[in-house]
Amino acid sequence: MEKRQIWITGKSVKRMFCFLVAAILIAASAMGLSGCGDKKQEVQQVNKPLKLYYVNQDFIDTGDESKGTLIEYDGISIYVPEKTPEGMTDEEADSYGYTGAITHLWQVPEALENAGTLVTEKFGMHNITCKDGTAYVDLIGEDLKESGGSFEELVFISQIVETLINSFDEIDRVQFLVDGKETESLMGHCDTTEPFTEGLVQQAAVNK
Repeated sequence: MEKRQIWITGKSVKRMFCFLVAAILIAASAMGLSGCGDKKQEVQQVNKPLKLYYVNQDFIDTGDESKGTLIEYDGISIYVPEKTPEGMTDEEADSYGYTGAITHLWQVPEALENAGTLVTEKFGMHNITCKDGTAYVDLIGEDLKESGGSFEELVFISQIVETLINSFDEIDRVQFLVDGKETESLMGHCDTTEPFTEGLVQQAAVNK
């Protein structure tokens, strides 16, 4: 499988990521320099393990569900601030973690065999926020035009929903937005008017 370097797409995501890094560095420097002879303090970060969901390559190639559909991978963690850095809102700090989890789906880990992903860097995100248990995944509409068929949309939604719900305790459901607004569908095939509590792949299996 071709290796791809991961780049965060979408101007809003880039600004948020750079802002967070800058805030952490500035806060760390300020704490380290404050007070003569004081022990240097650093911004504490928490190692956050993720449960990432990729798709079985056999399912991509043949549509056969008998060998499984989504593959869970828990070998990746990200570092998130233990406390919100000065100059950021809680929402911006949380959004950094959520977005970081989804960008890891862009590339399949080398240790994961016979797996693929339909969540790629071509789908830009404005941001991902969470309120009252609902994660709002705000996608860039221009990137969704002529982007795929019903299978790609089904798996794309499922990978994101399962990753967010199973990686973050505060997330119970996922609502997709396009350019900040609710939408009937992302790619013209699957209903996205209501939040998802599980991936569409799982729903389809249950309904069979």
